[in-house]
Formats: sequence, C-alpha cells, structure tokens
Amino acid sequence: NLSKQAREMHRMMLQEHQTSYSQEELIDMTSIKEIPELMKYIQELLNSGLIRILENKERKTLFQPISEYEAKKVKGMSNDEAMVYSYIEAANREGIWTKTIKAKTNLHQNVVARCLKSLESQSYIKSVKSVKYPQRKIYMLYHLSPSIEVTGGPWFTDSELDTDFIDSLLIVIWRFIASKSYPKCFNKNGLTNNLKQYSYSIDNNLNLPNLDDLSDFISKSGVTPVELSLSDIRSLCDVLIFDEKLDKVDELYKATWQSILEAGGGK
Repeated sequence: NLSKQAREMHRMMLQEHQTSYSQEELIDMTSIKEIPELMKYIQELLNSGLIRILENKERKTLFQPISEYEAKKVKGMSNDEAMVYSYIEAANREGIWTKTIKAKTNLHQNVVARCLKSLESQSYIKSVKSVKYPQRKIYMLYHLSPSIEVTGGPWFTDSELDTDFIDSLLIVIWRFIASKSYPKCFNKNGLTNNLKQYSYSIDNNLNLPNLDDLSDFISKSGVTPVELSLSDIRSLCDVLIFDEKLDKVDELYKATWQSILEAGGGK
C-alpha cells in the first residue's frame, strides 16, 4: 500500500548501493523539497519494514533501505526472532557472540537459543568459529563471509594455524623467485648443482618478480584454492627475507645465493 513517491524513493535508495542516508541526502536525491513531506514517505516505508532508522557516531539520524525480500523475511519471524536477527545483522561480518545477543535483547537464554535454532534452520544465520575467541559461539547472517578478524585469514583452517599450508607456500614462492634470480641453476627437473654461481648484475633485474608477478603466478599455478591478497604474499616474502632466503631490490624480490646452495643447487 505504498504511495508512488515512497516506492520511488525506496527504489532510488537501493539503486545507489549506499548503506544509509541522511535527510539532506534523501532530499538531494529525490524531487522532495520539504522535510514534513519526506518524513511522511519515510513513515510509509517504516510501516512496511522497508527502511530502518540508524544513528551514526555524531548521533545523527540515518535511514537504511531494506529490500522487499528482506522485509518479507523479517515479517515472517516472531518478535523475539526479529529482534535477535536485527542484532546479528548489525554485527555484519564480525559476527556476534550469543552472550552479547542475550545482553542486548534482554531475553532469557532459552528464548535466545530457541530463536537462534529457528533462524539457523531456515538458513537465515549461521554459526562460525572465531580464531580470537575459539570458545565462543559467533553468529552472522548466512550469506556473509566472516572477516579476517574472525577467521584469521588464509593462514588458519578450522580456527587453527595451518603451518603445513604456510610452509608449502613458502617453498613454492621461493622456488619461483629463485628460478628468476638464477635461471641457469634450474632445468626442467628443478635445481641443478653442476653450475657455479650465476646471477644477473645489479643493473639487470628485469626478470625479477614483484608482488603483482607473484600474485599472478600463484593464481595461475593453482597451488592454493585460497585467494591470497598482495598483503598476504608480502607477509610470506617477509618471512623468507627474515630467513635470509630472499633479498628485496627496490620493489623486486631476489633469492639469495646461500639459499640456492642450501637447497642443493649451484656449487
């Protein structure tokens, strides 16, 4: 039963892909010029569950659009479920601890547990493990991916540091950089130990890889199903530098000759 103006404003809010809007932004975005008229349409959307009122750090009122699908989903929930769902939704990719939900909603633990079970059974929410707080049960919306703060990033599997995965990546990255640093020490079977030291002179580092080259190599090689960011790859290179297996030349990476010898290559 929305008016044409309220429906159009809702469509525009969703179309802009902005999380929330102030009164001023809504007036600039629409043909509405007066605050009372704007608030009339906002009230229509509030009554239909298509908008949510928020408050920013400066305590300024903001309006967040809700999709019709989301509004319909919430309408089918009990009041307790809708309240629990709203706090889980607000937690975004960080998720929210069950005890925090209980504290915020002021609901009995049994009621919270019943709501969580119902929402989870309908695939509205899911529980995830937190690296930071492994003993806590954390909930977030079903379609969201947990943040790095929750999962620990690509270095963790089931909330535990995956040292085998890290070690295998370090070997792969070192071998790729080493093959670019000392190409005559490698053949189709890998390292060879029948060649003396060979390297490019300092003014001929064109074949040495940078972070983008390493990222491209890792993506194409299929060595990991996990997507690594440039920051992740830099961290791995930093470990190899600390272990004196790599040197950094400007923004390029070069294997140390000592690392070639230690791996059984050169002589």
